[in-house]
Amino acid sequence: MSEERTPVQVRLVTEIQDQEQKDQIVVEEPGDYIQKGNAYILRFTETHEEEQIDNLVTIQEDKVIVRRTGPVRMNQIFRNKQVTENVYHHPYGNFHMETTTHTIQHQDSNESANGSLQIDYDLVMNGEQKQRHRLSLQYNEEDQT
Repeated sequence: MSEERTPVQVRLVTEIQDQEQKDQIVVEEPGDYIQKGNAYILRFTETHEEEQIDNLVTIQEDKVIVRRTGPVRMNQIFRNKQVTENVYHHPYGNFHMETTTHTIQHQDSNESANGSLQIDYDLVMNGEQKQRHRLSLQYNEEDQT
């Protein structure tokens, strides 16, 4: 594929395990897929009530970057078997995030803009209790009929 944008449907599921409690956040939005060299880029906008958050997910061989802009901002980097840090900017304040990535699995179709990404990681916000997270992202090329 070239650097052209391909319309895709994005399904992002974030599972959060906090001791006995398990939460799941599901986002399903249309977006764009771009393959640029060895990088895969997904762009989509989340709509929560009247707020919009732009998401840019860059998947590379050695890392995944999730960048969010809008009412909340963050630039979270996942590197396999490594600890990374960033700041989550929220209207209610800024939160320090420490991410320990356990596994990153990416599968992409060579013929079309279809694929999946799964990241298992631990997250500690502002030095509080560690939470287990699983990010599952699926993207499927929209029918052009």
